[in-house]
Amino acid sequence: MKLHASGEDYLESVLVLQKKLGMVRSVDVARHMGVSKPSVCVAVNTLKDGGFLTMDENHFLHLTDIGREVAEQIYEKHCFFTEQLIAAGVDPKVAEEDACRIEHIISDESFSRLKEAAAQEQE
Repeated sequence: MKLHASGEDYLESVLVLQKKLGMVRSVDVARHMGVSKPSVCVAVNTLKDGGFLTMDENHFLHLTDIGREVAEQIYEKHCFFTEQLIAAGVDPKVAEEDACRIEHIISDESFSRLKEAAAQEQE
């Protein structure tokens, strides 16, 4: 199943909230993302059908192995671009918003090369 940017955003939010809170429910995701609970419900069902996450009997969300892999890749890109943009002098709020868009459209190859170039600059 090919994920759209919004699906990647939901997975990333679950990952971030799990790191922060431990256990995550749909209402936590709705608050974090600033979306309605019904929107989260639709996304959760789509992601469950795609094998990216599960929900237990207490309604806590859990990333599957593939869901975690996707979420971590998106989160890594998000953090990298946010840091790079802030370092370049972009306002942190704008950097965060731009990073959220860039993380979905950049190819794995381009991202890998940019990471390598940034690492070489730091040496």
